Amino acid sequence: MTTPRFLVKTETLGDTTTELTGAELRHLRVRRLRIGSPLVLFDGFGRARPGVVSALDRTRAVIRLDAEPKSADTSPVALTLAQGVLKHDRFDLVIEKATELGVAEVLAFTSSRTVARPSQNRRQRWERLARSAAKQSQRRDVPRVDGPLSFDHVLQRTEAMRILFWEGTFTEEIGALHRGRSHVSRILAVVGPEGGFTDTEVRSARDAGFHIVGLGPRVLRAETAGIVATALCQFLWGDFCPPRV
Repeated sequence: MTTPRFLVKTETLGDTTTELTGAELRHLRVRRLRIGSPLVLFDGFGRARPGVVSALDRTRAVIRLDAEPKSADTSPVALTLAQGVLKHDRFDLVIEKATELGVAEVLAFTSSRTVARPSQNRRQRWERLARSAAKQSQRRDVPRVDGPLSFDHVLQRTEAMRILFWEGTFTEEIGALHRGRSHVSRILAVVGPEGGFTDTEVRSARDAGFHIVGLGPRVLRAETAGIVATALCQFLWGDFCPPRV
């Protein structure tokens, strides 16, 4: 069983004790923690400290903090997943799994074949899902969630490596792409909505300097493609395998 994690403000991690109130106190009660229970407090920006519940009542939980560990769980590559907005709870799944896989940011965008048209306040739900998934996966940081944005906005991004994953004819294989550029610190991985990208959109991405890459011989659902693309990038450039010499 993993140690329960609670999101706090950065300044509280500098003290020897702190308190949990409000939503995090409710979370503590749901997890049925008691005096003496171990936990971890993290700020969502890369810092975390283990601690123990030292006092508990209806209004607060007092946490005694231990020393901050030196090891980090942040991927060496800042990976942004730009995913075309999906229907129903499929985008929720992408947010959750991309967070578990270590992305730094998720961009929701709309394009020509987007079916779902979420409102701007939908992002609040996505942010809550990212926070919850960060706790579950023992992350110190919470990925930023932005959107819904336009596809043109995605094309204007300036990451060192920009990859558009497409089920049509593609010009590059991701393994060869890695062999040519094995040390990259910032990557943008773009996956389309349920209807995929139009040929015009793919040409626009290529003209903007994106690498057009496929995901194998089978056509994947959009939510599957987003998760697979994230895992591939983490394997090749991130922290899913031992350091390469």
